[in-house]
Amino acid sequence: GGMRQRVMIAMALASRPKLLIADEPTTALDVTIQGQILDLIKLLQEEEGMSVLFITHDMGVVAEIADRTIVMYRGDKVETGPTEEIFKRGKHPYTRALLSAVPKLGSMRDRQWPTRFPVLDMKTGLSTEPEEVAETVASGQTPVLSVKNLVTRFPIRSGLLARQTGAVHAVENVSFDLFQGETLSLVGESGCGKSTTGRSIMRLVGPSSGDVSLDGYDVMRLDTVGLRNMRKSVQMIFQDPFSSLNPRMTVGTAISEPFIKHKLGTTKQAKEKTADLLEKVGLSADMANRYPHEFSGGQRQRIAIARALALDPKVIVADESVSALDVSIKAQVCNLLLDLQQSLNLAFLFISHDMAVVERVSHRVAVMYLGEIVEIGPRAAVFDNPQHPYTKKLMAAVPVPDPARRGIRRGISNDELKSPIRAMGYETPARNYRTVSPGHLVQVA
Repeated sequence: GGMRQRVMIAMALASRPKLLIADEPTTALDVTIQGQILDLIKLLQEEEGMSVLFITHDMGVVAEIADRTIVMYRGDKVETGPTEEIFKRGKHPYTRALLSAVPKLGSMRDRQWPTRFPVLDMKTGLSTEPEEVAETVASGQTPVLSVKNLVTRFPIRSGLLARQTGAVHAVENVSFDLFQGETLSLVGESGCGKSTTGRSIMRLVGPSSGDVSLDGYDVMRLDTVGLRNMRKSVQMIFQDPFSSLNPRMTVGTAISEPFIKHKLGTTKQAKEKTADLLEKVGLSADMANRYPHEFSGGQRQRIAIARALALDPKVIVADESVSALDVSIKAQVCNLLLDLQQSLNLAFLFISHDMAVVERVSHRVAVMYLGEIVEIGPRAAVFDNPQHPYTKKLMAAVPVPDPARRGIRRGISNDELKSPIRAMGYETPARNYRTVSPGHLVQVA
């Protein structure tokens, strides 16, 4: 992702422009790549003497790069001024609401369980106090999902005969348990194997080896019929809801389709289920006859969540499900996921590169690097006492929504993530883990 974005920047600079319009250039990038792109834009700005119009919904990025800031609401400019002035003494209610919605790393230091984001009133700028949710993980239970030594590799072929010359080691010996009512977050840079891990668990891609047990199913040995039944227990929410929803289907048809395909009831029952699910995710039942393009990004993600709930799953894999949303909508969707976990006792495998959001919604956190889990433990243990150098690097790279700290280096490495491509016959050496505290493990060299 970061390399592709650099190519786009190079194309934009080819004609040596006096003005660069950067429209959400870092939205879907992880924190380290995001930091590299921001540093690159600032360097080029100094060298070329060009102006930059930077369009973003990430207030941390605004604090990092902008000299002046314009706040827009419903097509109108509601506030403008020096960035430091906007952040310290924002006057408009919408500006204050935006700033209070920004998730800040370290805000969970005194909280034991996942916590709802403040509910904002965009007209007054007032917000409710963050509300800690009740514990949902019962002690002594057996895992609803157990992953042992999961390996997923993709062959690389070349030559006239397309012989295999190597493999992409996307996931290497990943092991973890997930309990009912728990949120386990997988975090790491783009290309570290987070999404492939989630897809391998669901058998959307074929794992190479390992054991996956999900709600009593031996996932690795299921045939087509078994997979179909297993997928009632686990569903996925994708990053881009517009791409995952069929534009030719009404949202009602999209939500009811899994229910009908699995023959769980009549057409009338499917319509009733759809209406109930739309209400559950905060939408009106009469929206069922609309098409995806008629909804905003946040509403489309709510529809995707409703569809994932159609089969009453026990586990939901949320793959970067809030990364492309603006701060206020992101807060609403995260609160919705926490509410659904409370009411339905769902287990979430939450895949994300947004460390501030992960800190807010997680019970446990697993940090991935080059396909391996390098650190795993309770959320408070990992965030308050990170042990692995890569975990520390991820946290140091998170942009701070404070213009006064702009000059402080965030510990961003300019190195690209190492390649996961390995030659034929290469086997990853066995890894050892050190126990830091109960449940908190870190990989040792």
